[in-house]
Amino acid sequence: MPILVPPATAIPTHHHGTTITISLLLALVCNLLPWRIDWLWLRPDFLLLVTLYWAIYRPDQIGVGHAWWLGLVEDFADGAHLGQHALAYAVTIYAVGLFQRRLFNFPPWQQALPVLVFLLIDEIVNLVVATFVGDSRTPLYYAFSTVTGMLCWFVLWIILHQLHNKAPREKS
Repeated sequence: MPILVPPATAIPTHHHGTTITISLLLALVCNLLPWRIDWLWLRPDFLLLVTLYWAIYRPDQIGVGHAWWLGLVEDFADGAHLGQHALAYAVTIYAVGLFQRRLFNFPPWQQALPVLVFLLIDEIVNLVVATFVGDSRTPLYYAFSTVTGMLCWFVLWIILHQLHNKAPREKS
């Protein structure tokens, strides 16, 4: 007798390779936009937010390894210590993987608090790495970007969910 799985709990199996790539590139461009130095501490990490979205909704496409490479790209682009964002992204996406099935079924307003926690994990890892390499330029008020990141989550979720649902399905 076959085991029947309700369709609401199954992760879709169609691929969105180009949609994921374009959204990640646009997020990297948003991270590189010039901000006034007075407002830089409020800038959310768009690349991490988009990576969080795809790690929740397409875990077969974006994982810890992808997060590591995206973090290295962010390190090169941002001029940070090599591996700082890579480690932070990998640890954060690993934490997302632990709760992915629960987050997949939550609406975005219920995902906001876990996203805030994931963004705080990223900031803590960045702060620890910066402290160990002797970088004293990392003030704690950069943690406020986690709150703006949580607020941006709603907008990003709506945009990426529309792209995710409208993207052409590639045959497996």
